[in-house]
Amino acid sequence: LYRKPVKMNGAFAYYEDPETKKQYFACIVADATACCSQGLEFILTGDHTYPNDYPGLSSVITVTGTFETYEENGFKYCRLTDAAIVE
Repeated sequence: LYRKPVKMNGAFAYYEDPETKKQYFACIVADATACCSQGLEFILTGDHTYPNDYPGLSSVITVTGTFETYEENGFKYCRLTDAAIVE
């Protein structure tokens, strides 16, 4: 398990898996030429309900958290845990 503190700026994104109903929240960052982008999933600390406790879709956010890798359904993913959206 790899863990490291991270702070990033980007656009807020949301996805709900239609089969499992699991919700995913991410910060999307464009590369230097703005032709490509990459998202990083995050899980906010505490109890939060979408959409009430989250910014609007595509809002520019700064999120902090602990970068970690995890496995789900036999695949390896990365995300920020213990995350917070900062002003």
